[in-house]
Amino acid sequence: MRLESTNILDDIDNYGEEKVKEKLSTFSCPINPKIEDFFRNKAISFSRGKLSVTYIVSDLDDGQIVGCFALTHKAVLIPPEHFSKTALKKLERFARLDKASGQYMASAFLIAQFGKNYGVDNGKRITGSELMGIVNDILVDIQRRIGGGLIYLDCDDNEKLRKFYEDEHFKKFGHRYAIEEEQEYIQYLRFF
Repeated sequence: MRLESTNILDDIDNYGEEKVKEKLSTFSCPINPKIEDFFRNKAISFSRGKLSVTYIVSDLDDGQIVGCFALTHKAVLIPPEHFSKTALKKLERFARLDKASGQYMASAFLIAQFGKNYGVDNGKRITGSELMGIVNDILVDIQRRIGGGLIYLDCDDNEKLRKFYEDEHFKKFGHRYAIEEEQEYIQYLRFF
């Protein structure tokens, strides 16, 4: 499988919004319908509004979407109690301690959405680690252009997902409750 990642805004400029909508309509994620809904119905408007920018990962051999992810940059509060002294010293390069709250405030890259396309045959399905590698390549390029050194994400409280992110060197640092979704997420952070 030969993979290519493209910024959805470039795809819209090159092929038109209708073609991109058509391509995104093939994204299927039955294990997480919220991710499927985002890529099918919200990715274009979020990208156009610069709330987050979606990247489509396709198999160059047949053009099928094998995965998608959305990235943005966002402020985050990080409680220090989850980190060793060494990790706190590293964190202090990118964050400032807010004395009032006792938490570190940082601007970080947020992996806002992340998912494999289950609509492709299992033999052609990208692994989560391969998809994360593509995310990392893009973020390293962005980091070289503008700086920064933290990546974070919110994760459903699902054992398999937690293990995946921990295997990808993310460290749990807190929880966030999304009022509109009435759901609690586990927050993970990684230095790069």
